[in-house]
Amino acid sequence: LLLPPANSQPTTPLSSSNKASRVAMKFPWKNVTPLSSERDGKEEILDMMSRAFSNAANSGQSGFAQYVLHIGTTDVKEDMLIELSEEGFDLLQGVKVDYGALEGCKGYSRGVIICCVASAMPSVDFRSRFFGPKVGIDEDPVTGSAHCSLGPYFGDKLGKTVVVGRQESDRGGLVECILKPDEGRVCIVGTAVMTVSGQLSIAI
Repeated sequence: LLLPPANSQPTTPLSSSNKASRVAMKFPWKNVTPLSSERDGKEEILDMMSRAFSNAANSGQSGFAQYVLHIGTTDVKEDMLIELSEEGFDLLQGVKVDYGALEGCKGYSRGVIICCVASAMPSVDFRSRFFGPKVGIDEDPVTGSAHCSLGPYFGDKLGKTVVVGRQESDRGGLVECILKPDEGRVCIVGTAVMTVSGQLSIAI
């Protein structure tokens, strides 16, 4: 996982066990602002995708365009979120990625999130991958911070307050997102194994 934001707030584990437990953390909510025109860089992004995944079927710029459902950026253009159709998302599986093409895009500062609705997967609402060559991470296995925008995006799209995402890196993982818009927070839930516990005493 990428390091969480400095102001993330840990909550109580959802179950107690010396084996795998469900653990939740509250993260800041991130909105996704859609790109509204070619002036916002849509052509550059389609070109980036066609070069980054040039070995995929129908990978030309016009070919990718038919699979793109939404392009947007998170707050202060930190991440680029690209929603594809499920067919388009599946075309990228097993394809060698040109990370230099992703890194060269000027429309974001941290990472590229590629995602789709998971209509054929029971108990999973969306699928995603996260690429961060600009910050030294070609593809992150499971990215909690990316779900600060994925959760709200798909929650709004699907009309849900709790959504589950499957990040499909080589390692992969499931992330549950409990949406708390009134608090401006996304509660990220996953499994973890407790290895050390203790108490910190601070003299005041």
